[in-house]
Amino acid sequence: MKCILSYRVAKHLLSKGFKIVDIDTSHKIPGNIVFIFERSEELNRELAEIKRKGE
Repeated sequence: MKCILSYRVAKHLLSKGFKIVDIDTSHKIPGNIVFIFERSEELNRELAEIKRKGE
């Protein structure tokens, strides 16, 4: 499982066809929610691309 704190990143991943497995409250940042995606190589590549572009 991969937890995403950013709504913008989660929305981008959804637009690329990745599916949210669950939504939960953040344990690190109280009051925030996390979007939980199934971890995969494709997800890791997309996250690396987002980070590379600085999105």
